[in-house]
Amino acid sequence: MGKLILILFSLFFHFNLFSQNNVTDHIYKKIDSVNLEFKLYKPDSFNPKKKYNTIILFHGGGFNSRYADQFSRHSKYFNTRNFIAITPVYRIKSLHDTTPQESCDDAKDLIKYLYSNANKYNINKDRIFVGGGSAGGLLALSTTFWKVKNHKIKGLILYNPIVDTGPNSAFSKRRSGNYSLDISPINNINKKHPPSIIFHGSLDEMEPINKIKKYKEISSKYGTRCDVIIYPGQGHSFFNKQEFFIKTSEEVDKFLSSLGYIENR
Repeated sequence: MGKLILILFSLFFHFNLFSQNNVTDHIYKKIDSVNLEFKLYKPDSFNPKKKYNTIILFHGGGFNSRYADQFSRHSKYFNTRNFIAITPVYRIKSLHDTTPQESCDDAKDLIKYLYSNANKYNINKDRIFVGGGSAGGLLALSTTFWKVKNHKIKGLILYNPIVDTGPNSAFSKRRSGNYSLDISPINNINKKHPPSIIFHGSLDEMEPINKIKKYKEISSKYGTRCDVIIYPGQGHSFFNKQEFFIKTSEEVDKFLSSLGYIENR
């Protein structure tokens, strides 16, 4: 793991020294006058004749703000693990006057697009993972409980995700009582739910830790793996800090290794 820590340390403090030659922009959806794009990060050793494990990472922002580069360092980390990484944008209230439902619709359409164009982007569509932070974590989760033909997400990597959008949730209280069970992960878990790992701060007020524990409890009842790692004294978005970027990435390595998708190095 020593080599991994050195890579992660370098990614945080010397990110600009890493090659950007293998980062490209693509449009996955056009709606009215809006083009929705994603960045695609290829490993430095990219071989156009190969198909790659792929991770899709949705940024956070409360469905109102855009942090398109939030997972740029994480994407480069995944590149070192021989993954293609994809970071999309989606419609948000401040730019498009939309609700979380439209954001979820965009997430679903991205998955459909990537499955339909897997060969074009060298994606192994049998080895697609999805992740995200906060609202982006909810988007990642939402892609697993829609029935999209011929697709199955292999795993979820979630950073302080919103898991409850039902009545009396923290999500609902921030929206004057408005709620939606349709996009609420905690209300849509089923036995086909993929294995997941969740990183959460004990002092998170955007999604209280008891909701994460409840999510794990329900997942366990369905026999699905849900690893939860709680970081004492940490609030929302803690994973963006250098210390926790390194710590959570180390745990991601262990998680993916346990599933047989990378060699733990």
